Parts: sequence; C-alpha cells; structure tokens
Amino acid sequence: MDGIVRTEVRDAGVAIITIDRPHKRNAMTPDMIRQMLDAFADFSGDAAISAIVLTGAGDSAFCAGHDIKAIEPGDLGHLYEEEHMQVFLSPRKTTKPVIAAVNGAAYAGGFCLALNSDLRLATPEATFAVPGPKLGIVPIAGQSSRLPHLLPPAVANEMVMLGTALTSSRAEQFGFVNAVVPAAELVERAVAMAAEISAMAPFAIESYKRIAQATLYENVQVADAMEYWLAMSAGQSADVQEGLAAFRERRPPNFRARKGGV
Repeated sequence: MDGIVRTEVRDAGVAIITIDRPHKRNAMTPDMIRQMLDAFADFSGDAAISAIVLTGAGDSAFCAGHDIKAIEPGDLGHLYEEEHMQVFLSPRKTTKPVIAAVNGAAYAGGFCLALNSDLRLATPEATFAVPGPKLGIVPIAGQSSRLPHLLPPAVANEMVMLGTALTSSRAEQFGFVNAVVPAAELVERAVAMAAEISAMAPFAIESYKRIAQATLYENVQVADAMEYWLAMSAGQSADVQEGLAAFRERRPPNFRARKGGV
C-alpha cells in the first residue's frame, strides 16, 4: 500500500494519528483520506479518548495535502468530493481537542489540518503555506475563511496573495503556533500536552471548544459556504488545468481566466 494513516492509543486516553507517506511528503491518496476520516470518526465516538495528536511521518513534511501529481489531467472532480473536502476539516469537526504536531512542511491540505486543530506545536524547520492560487485553485477548508481570524490579516494576505511560506518562528510570534519544539521531542511533547487535557473534565473541554468556535468564528459558516462554492466554480476552469500542468512540467503557469474562474 502506497501510504497509510496509522493510529495509536496511549495512556490517559491520548490518541495519535500519523500520516505515513514520507517519500511523498505525506501527500494523501484517496485511500488515506478515507482512513483519516475513519480514524477521526472512531476516536470522536470513543468516550475513552480525551485528546488527539495529529502528526506526519519522517522529518521533512507534516502533510502536503492531496497528491496533486497523481491527478490525471482533466480529472479534478474528486478534489471537490465531499470526503475530500471534509477530511481537512476533521480537527475542527471533532469534539475532541486536537493537537497538531507539525514536523515539517504543512502545505495546502496539510496546512488546513494544522489551522483547523486546536493547538499547534512545530519544529524549527516547519513551514506553513497556501500554494493553491499558484495552481489556479481557490484556497479551501478554512484557508480563506478561518485564516484571517488566526493570523493578522496582513500576514494571512501575504500567505495567500504572495504565496509566502510562514516559518515556525514567525508563526509562534503571531500566536499561531503554541511552541516551537525540537524535532526529537515533538510528538512526546504533544502527547504530554494531550495528557494534561485528559485530566480536565471532558464535558467542560468539549463545551469550551464548541463555545470558542462559535464565538471566534460566528461568521465563518457563511465564509465556508462561499469558499466551497467559489472553489467548485473554479474547479474545472482553464486556470486550474493550466496550474496543474505547469506544476507537473516544472514551469511557470500562464493563467488566463478572470472573473468566475472560467
């Protein structure tokens, strides 16, 4: 099998989900997406689980999102299928607290997994980026709707409009990352943090998560719907086809579409 999503349960009700495809920067295949959805569903429904740690295998990437290179030209439909959209929202949708242990590059869908988590630890080498517009893709799964709430708007705009990667040190400066941790200590530090959460009253923590999301992101549902609709509208555009072709051929894209992505 080319890639797998591994799960593990530690003491104190701590679950670990590991995206394991390091030779492809932990880019996710359709099978891995289904495994990720199943893992979150199983842990969300398990009363013995208090918190979830989400990380990537290896030391170069947390997750690069979808495996873009595996997409056949003209076959972009599955990118916008429900499960392929929802998987990157899983940390937000679960009632369990989720700690992202970011061990490297968190790009595209990988960035979505990090930004939709409740707490974030990162190695000094970790970076965060929104590459979608470079490929003609509208940023989805919170990259447009939630990002301006989690970073200063000018920094969020820089990431999306200029394609600038955010370093872990800068992310910590802006409060996006809770702490920068040496790679050798990352997962265990996240597990220790999750164990601290497990000492709290589960209903109080789950209630806080729901209330905090409603308070901070009361308008995000509208933005989420707009994000999804615009992404779907642009999904079959000439720009997306050109962006993916340029990515495969290692050349600059030549975008032509304008309003509406047509």
